[in-house]
Amino acid sequence: MLFEIAFVILPVFMLVTIGFIASYIQILKRNLVDSLTKFCQDFGIPFLLFFNLAILDLDKAFDFRILICFYSSMVISFFIISCASYFILKQPYKNSIILGFCAMFSNGVLLGLPISELAYGVDSLFVNYSVIIGHAPLCYLVGIVSIEIVDNKKNTFAVALITSFKAIVFNNLAIGILLGISFNLLKFEFPTLTEDLIKKGTVWIIPISLFTMGSVLYYYRIKSSFKIPAAIIFTSLLVQPAVVYLLGSYTWDIEIEILRNAVIMAAMAPGLNAYFFANIYGECREVVASTILVSTGLTIFTSSFWIYLLS
Repeated sequence: MLFEIAFVILPVFMLVTIGFIASYIQILKRNLVDSLTKFCQDFGIPFLLFFNLAILDLDKAFDFRILICFYSSMVISFFIISCASYFILKQPYKNSIILGFCAMFSNGVLLGLPISELAYGVDSLFVNYSVIIGHAPLCYLVGIVSIEIVDNKKNTFAVALITSFKAIVFNNLAIGILLGISFNLLKFEFPTLTEDLIKKGTVWIIPISLFTMGSVLYYYRIKSSFKIPAAIIFTSLLVQPAVVYLLGSYTWDIEIEILRNAVIMAAMAPGLNAYFFANIYGECREVVASTILVSTGLTIFTSSFWIYLLS
């Protein structure tokens, strides 16, 4: 059964592997990888989110129980790793926050969406898109505010909040989400022909983004020590989805047909945004890179385990 599940989701990881190999044998040079990454991050993924949120059935998608379970698991993962890094592993405060951010930022878009679609079908993805709406903004809010309230010693807390707000709102991912939700709430609709054309035109975005992700991972510098990455990987791939499952099953009594997509989203490896966040502050880049690379490879096994468990 586990092998059958792994075989179903294997195409996702094959695309990542092909991208990694393309960089390894230098078919894709670093400048081409950077250009592909910029295109996917700045246009492809934001446009995909805009379109799918614009046509999303909000009444069906917004289940506050799912949102509470999913976002609670993120914050719990953040505090587990941040506290463990600071108090046990004796990391500096800023480093601890960056590592906590890495633990809570699951790769829901590039891994969660295609794996959920392959496992449960495209009609189940309304759950995925509902949690994506607040996923990145909440992660950046928690991460940036946690750093800025200590880092901005000469400034007021209000200044730190304003700085955080600008970093959260003025990025293409957030813009795509906000535009999609606004389009939906204002009851705008695409003409049928236009909607069909856009659906066909956006099919390539996830595959090329997965390929690009693999190419990017090749250029990450890997840290020799795996003590911290191991803690983050365990929390991201096992603890965070377990929290979603336990809260959803025993606190909110959510139907498994809805809950399983949220669990899969929480069970994904840390996303590339974790590295971008570390890069903003210039700390922990090798640790985060090691975590993303190893955990992405392990996700084929852990996601198969969660799909099996949820079945």
